[in-house]
Amino acid sequence: MTVHDLMREVAEKAGHATTVTAGAIGSLYSLFVQNPIGFICASVAVASFVMNWYYSHQRHKMAKAQQERGE
Repeated sequence: MTVHDLMREVAEKAGHATTVTAGAIGSLYSLFVQNPIGFICASVAVASFVMNWYYSHQRHKMAKAQQERGE
């Protein structure tokens, strides 16, 4: 592999990462700044995920305690 090929490959990989990052930032800006309802919906989705994780964790902990007691 020549230096020219290596530089082209590095530039392509860096360009892809930059494009994806810029697209994600643009999408988040559009969602949260220009559309406040989108921010509210995203907040509700995150809150419901956290609540679901917490109660699932508690349920697994209780099931493990019951199993250890032999119930």
